[in-house]
Amino acid sequence: MLAELRAVHGATVSVDVPLAPFTTIRTGGKCALLVSVEHPSAVVEVLGILKACAFPWSCLGAGSDLLVADEGYPGAVIRLGGAFCYLEGLQPAPGSGPKPGSGTRASRGAPVAESVIAAAGAGTLLARFAAAAAEAGLAGLEFACGIPGSVGGGVATNAGAYGRSLADVLTEVRLATADGARWVAAGELQWEYRHCHLPAGVLVTAARFRLDRDDPTGILERNCSILEMRRSVQPQGVLTFGSSFKNPSGGAAGRLLEAAGLKGERRGGAEVSRVHANFVVNLGDASTADVLTLLIHMRERVHETSGVWLEPEVRLLGASFPWESSAGGSGPRPSADG
Repeated sequence: MLAELRAVHGATVSVDVPLAPFTTIRTGGKCALLVSVEHPSAVVEVLGILKACAFPWSCLGAGSDLLVADEGYPGAVIRLGGAFCYLEGLQPAPGSGPKPGSGTRASRGAPVAESVIAAAGAGTLLARFAAAAAEAGLAGLEFACGIPGSVGGGVATNAGAYGRSLADVLTEVRLATADGARWVAAGELQWEYRHCHLPAGVLVTAARFRLDRDDPTGILERNCSILEMRRSVQPQGVLTFGSSFKNPSGGAAGRLLEAAGLKGERRGGAEVSRVHANFVVNLGDASTADVLTLLIHMRERVHETSGVWLEPEVRLLGASFPWESSAGGSGPRPSADG
C-alpha cells in the first residue's frame, strides 16, 4: 500500500509523523501515515488505494478543532496542499460598487441585493475567505471572519458564530470519494448545529457560496466589530482548539461552565481559560490526557450544577470520549463530529 501511495502523482507520503504541530493546541502523538496531496485527481486515487486496503483515514484541516490521542492515530491523515487553497468569483463589481441598501430592484418589490456565487478550495482559511469577500464588496461571511478553521473543516462541522453558519450561505459542496469527485447541492446534505452529515468515505475538496454585493466599507466595519468582540471575550495568543463544547439548546456552554466555577481549573498542563470558560488552554507542557481529563471534569461538573450534558465541539482523533463506549453512558453520545 505504501508503495502504491508513493507512486501517486501529486501526493507525498511520510511515515510516523507527529501531529501535534498540525493542531492549534499542540498535543498528541503520531499518525501512521501523513499523505500530503497537491492535486485534486490525486485525492481520488489516494482514497481508492486506502479503500482497497481497508486502511482507516482522516482529513486534516487547519487543526483548530482537533485533539489527537497521545498514542497517536494508526491510520492515514490526508493533508490538502496549496492547490486546494484558492478563491474564485470574488471580482469587485464594476465602478465604485453599490451603496448600502442599494441593489437590483425586483419586479414590483423592494430592492434586493445582487447575488454572486463564489468558490473556495477546502484548504482555504475561513478568515482569509471572509476578508477577501469583504474587500470585493461581497457580504454574507462576516460571521466567519474570526473562525480559525479551513473551508473544508468548516463545511464538515457547519462552522458558525453569532447565530449564523456556513449552511446559510453554501450552495454546493465538492465531494471526493474512491470512485471520483462531484458537486453536490448543499440542500441534498443534512445540516444541524455544528455538524454536517456527510456520506461515509467522502472528503470535501471545495465549496460554493452565495454572497450578496454590498458596500465594502460597511462589510469591513462589520468584520472589525466581530473581531473586536471576539478579542474582548476570548483568550488571545494561547494554545487552544477553540470552543470545547457546543452550546446546548437554549443556552450557552460558556455561561454554564463559568457558573460551575470552572475558570482556572487545571489538570496537568491544561487549564480552563480564565477569560472564557469554554476554552481549554495548553500552558506549554500539556498532554492530550491532561486535556481530556479536564474536559471530562468540566462536563461532569456542569451536569452536577445544571443538569445539562454538554457535547464536545472538538474532534478526538485516535481515541473515543469515555462516555461514547460506556455501558451505562453518563449522558447522551455526542454526534459524529464530537
